[in-house]
Amino acid sequence: MFMQIDPLWREAFALAWEAFCRGNVPVGCLIVNGAGQVVARGQNAIFDDHTVTPLAGTDLAHAEMVALSRLRIAEHNTTDYTLYTTLEPCPMCFGAIAMTGLKQVRYAARDGVAGSAVLSRATPYLVGKRITLLWEESPLEVFQIALSTAFELERQHPKQQRTLGAWRAHCPAGVQVGGDLFAQGYFSTAVRDRWPVEQVYAEVMANLTAKSGAEAAAGLGEVD
Repeated sequence: MFMQIDPLWREAFALAWEAFCRGNVPVGCLIVNGAGQVVARGQNAIFDDHTVTPLAGTDLAHAEMVALSRLRIAEHNTTDYTLYTTLEPCPMCFGAIAMTGLKQVRYAARDGVAGSAVLSRATPYLVGKRITLLWEESPLEVFQIALSTAFELERQHPKQQRTLGAWRAHCPAGVQVGGDLFAQGYFSTAVRDRWPVEQVYAEVMANLTAKSGAEAAAGLGEVD
């Protein structure tokens, strides 16, 4: 199942899962050149130390920021580059993307909390940047939101319910599956036993399918 996904998304989500396993926000990012080659990688590192990235341990260490910080002006012509990120960029990351000159952004999941794709039309300056943002509209959104939900449930942030509510508005299945698996202790076991991302993805999708089947059966019961 996971192996049928575009290899670029597989790698981006592997980075997101690695971040989750280290206790970070589960977001992964790739920057790809016009020939389809990965030229930079990033994963959230706000709770890491400097051995991961110089940005680690700061609020700047979002996956996109980490990847963008690895592009040296003398080595890259970013106008034909595409940024892949597992979660819709926040205002900071969108601003960095614009200032770095990238024109293409693809994101797997919408973020009802800080997602800022709308900034592409916010000012004449940003409109002039001609950045194209594409939401993938695939099951990858469920996987990302499930991981994000589990992370939020684990860290018990004071604004947890507001955050989960914002994600639920766009992806209720992701919040539900992530919450169910978290309650079962699945994610803590997966981290402890170092399960690979493809195994975790398969479990999330299996739970999504089971949930959809149960809802369909309940609907048929109501009709009867």
